[in-house]
Amino acid sequence: MRTSVAGSVAIAASLLTPSVAFAESDVEPAVDTGEGVVHTIGGSYDHRAYASDWLVAPPGWNLGGEMRFITAGSSLMGEPIEMTDMAILRLRTRWTATKRIELSGTVDMLAKQLDTTDESIPQGGSLAAKIATGRTVAIGTSVSGGPVLGGGGWWGSAGTGAVHRSRIEKFIAFQVGGGALATAVEHDQMERRWQADATLSSELVFHTPRGEWAMWGGVEMAFPVVHADTIDPSSRLDLTVGTVFSAVRDWDIYAELTYRDRGTTEMPETVLPIADGGFDQRQIVVGITRRFTENRGSSRWALSQE
Repeated sequence: MRTSVAGSVAIAASLLTPSVAFAESDVEPAVDTGEGVVHTIGGSYDHRAYASDWLVAPPGWNLGGEMRFITAGSSLMGEPIEMTDMAILRLRTRWTATKRIELSGTVDMLAKQLDTTDESIPQGGSLAAKIATGRTVAIGTSVSGGPVLGGGGWWGSAGTGAVHRSRIEKFIAFQVGGGALATAVEHDQMERRWQADATLSSELVFHTPRGEWAMWGGVEMAFPVVHADTIDPSSRLDLTVGTVFSAVRDWDIYAELTYRDRGTTEMPETVLPIADGGFDQRQIVVGITRRFTENRGSSRWALSQE
């Protein structure tokens, strides 16, 4: 899920492995493409929505890409991850069929990994759909999946959610939402593992009245509801701040900083065997999007529009 302030309640699922699996493994976890149901409603979201204060973008489509730099004081193997040690290249696309229906997808590539690991470059993807039921409410659904760490298995998830957006002032927006997400992992040498959480998140967005620029911040909390007997997950808290520059009609440039909390590597049963948010980490995201909108020329400035 996200695109403004989201104070939301959702059911999220993820996967964990028993501590013995980490003790015997000598590879870094695979990459997960899943994102919170609350603020993205399905995995691929439009950053211009922060600045333009919409739930579903105008008819048209876009292509984009971002680099997600991951740092951590300790990885699942115990060693720290520095700024340039691990990075995920995420490719995005989005298409608005009508004023109410939006389809999107992502593909993840492992652009950089630790020198001691040998993961495959393709690392999964997602498909999502979003429908605006009104000016302030939208519902969505998504599916995603990919390989597990070191090969020999896969993970998959499916989710659904809804959001409600409130405008406090012309330049301030607030959003609340809720949903459900289920994730499972299959491995050749282990039985299926799964987990379901209840989550609560909120975001506050400041943007220029005409949508040339926006800045946002928010938190997301998750509380375990049910899970497999072989794992012992704990509650977690994520913090995100970001900004987007959208003055150019056909281009968006954005950046995010996220602190992700998910257990501790000293207790392997509380963390996930994935790179994207599977353990305590910081993510620095830098991305760009090219928009193709009906009846609009290229390289024109939103600042000049009346």
